[in-house]
Amino acid sequence: MSPLALGKMTQALFGAADVLRGKMDASQYRDIVSGMLLLKRASDQPGILQVPERAHWSHIVGYEGKALGHVLNEALWELERYNRDELEGVFEALDFDRQLGRAELSALVDQFDKIPLSDDDLEFGDVLGRAYDLILGTFADSAGKRGGEFFTPRSVVRLLTRLVRPQEGQSVYDPFAGSGGMLIQARQYIDEHGGEGADLALFGQEVNSATWSTARLNLLLHGITDSSVLRGDTLVNPLHTLEDGHLRRFDCVLTNPPFSMNYAKKEVRYPERMRYGWTPERGNKSDLMNVQHVLATLRPDGIGAVVTPHGVLFRGGAEAEIRRGIVEDARLEAVIGIGPNVFHGTAIPACILVLRGPNGTSADQRGQVLFINAEREVVTGRSENRLEPQNVEKIVGAFREWADIPGFSRVVSLDEIAANDFNLNIRRYVDAGPPAEPLLDVRAALSGGVPRSEVEAEAGAFLAFGIGLTSLFTAQDSDYLAFRSEGCEATAARIPDLAAVRERGFIDHYRAWWKGTESRICDLAGTRQLLMLRPRLMASFREELLKEGILDRYQLAGVFAAWWSGRQDDLRSLDHRGFSGVIDRWAAADGQRSYLPEPLAHIRVLEVLGDDLRTRLERLVAEERQGLVDLYLSWGDRYAISLADLERQSEAAAARLRARLQDLGYTGPA
Repeated sequence: MSPLALGKMTQALFGAADVLRGKMDASQYRDIVSGMLLLKRASDQPGILQVPERAHWSHIVGYEGKALGHVLNEALWELERYNRDELEGVFEALDFDRQLGRAELSALVDQFDKIPLSDDDLEFGDVLGRAYDLILGTFADSAGKRGGEFFTPRSVVRLLTRLVRPQEGQSVYDPFAGSGGMLIQARQYIDEHGGEGADLALFGQEVNSATWSTARLNLLLHGITDSSVLRGDTLVNPLHTLEDGHLRRFDCVLTNPPFSMNYAKKEVRYPERMRYGWTPERGNKSDLMNVQHVLATLRPDGIGAVVTPHGVLFRGGAEAEIRRGIVEDARLEAVIGIGPNVFHGTAIPACILVLRGPNGTSADQRGQVLFINAEREVVTGRSENRLEPQNVEKIVGAFREWADIPGFSRVVSLDEIAANDFNLNIRRYVDAGPPAEPLLDVRAALSGGVPRSEVEAEAGAFLAFGIGLTSLFTAQDSDYLAFRSEGCEATAARIPDLAAVRERGFIDHYRAWWKGTESRICDLAGTRQLLMLRPRLMASFREELLKEGILDRYQLAGVFAAWWSGRQDDLRSLDHRGFSGVIDRWAAADGQRSYLPEPLAHIRVLEVLGDDLRTRLERLVAEERQGLVDLYLSWGDRYAISLADLERQSEAAAARLRARLQDLGYTGPA
């Protein structure tokens, strides 16, 4: 039997959830599916947990009496008793006997019995964990606003992780851990960059008991058994402390706290965390208190990333004073706006604050803050907006390069922020709106012609496609050009033909790059080291094709990131099982059996992967070329017909009318 791929695994888990859907709310059947999944996984894969006889799956599936709920409860109790460090308290709210009848329980057991969950049955190592992530995302959708309290969209998780860039041997902390996605992604980041993820210490805290249980299970299903995720209210009583009673500090803190909550000052332990001040206890303004907790738990050279609502950037009063202190102490490195409707159950615009420990800001960045306005870097969905891989890549690229990109990012001095009363509203510093059209040239509008200055400002974009201005215009005088005699629309229609030679050269350059890349992929296929190649492949792809001048570095990085993400399951299969493994997964996805000798599998897989990346490139190049057509037509809309032309046309039409009237014998006034 072919190994279980992500799609099949997800389908099987959704099948289990469907047994319960409609009978209870999402949080309840999330817990039931999670408990059953852990029981089956622990039995199928020895070594993850100690499994006593009464917790073994064979004992459960072989039971034929009426008290199946009690048997399942007993299995969880026994599993917890033998694995207290990993499972103590995780199942305390789960009661199969009380929550489900015999028929539903039997159907659920039958469904899980069909799902093989040993490592040997899975296509690659994290299939189960990723499938569980997808299930959690669906539960979050079903739960509406409450879903956002335990599940952060995985694109946002990846963005935060890449901003803080955890390293081997470091500690990572999520004080508002939700379902544990930040901690899981931090460890995966290490694995994907050639490190040993197990050499990353993971810490977290979560106030909601059901969500805390989900986090613990999520970590276990991702193969993580050595994390420390505690249960409690972080703002009121942070639990990760040292033996001397002081708060533990961490190398990386990344978190998505619940937005806009109230708190009671008298209940808050470790008040020294709030060195920049206290927000009002009422009015749903705890956000900057959470930010200060992150600052207080960073090591001197640490880095943190925290999601907040936009209101913390500009509200006045105590919040303004807190912002002033944070900025003046150089604890704020970047403010990244990701727009509204990105999180489950809320349309509130959100941003990410990148924070530094007291000694974390480099000398060349001290006294500055990077603002990134990425509100247009999202894909609009039916129910919520999404950050796609290319959007994440652009944000991360601008942050790492500390880059000024018109309409997207800008490095702002402390003096400018102070002049704005420490208002951090992103649009004050970076306007992401479309650029304003140039003012209409009055002379051209009256007498005809196209302002040479307007055209020459865009000449570089046309030249990148091999199109000179003489192909589009004729000279009128030193300051103005004229449309060619064929007419504006006819010239615009020729632009694709004029660009064809350069576009073919661009794609030929890509093919040469891919040919050289194939050997690097072949060398690492089946070695479990292929995924580490991503940064080097992206860098060579970008730098090689940047020479063509058609796409910029962020576009090239984005198209590569989208391709890598879109093909990640194929690449993971290639990494774990080689070329034949990829062919097998394609055949299994189509419900077929297939055998292709390794040399032919090798050729076919590389062909498909390379063609997919080429197609994405061609699509982006076509969009850029269409932008040139639209730009040229916009000049036609503005200047193809001048006022003088209209007057001449009007006079000619009047003359024709007079002549026609005379032919008809009309002798009235002229």
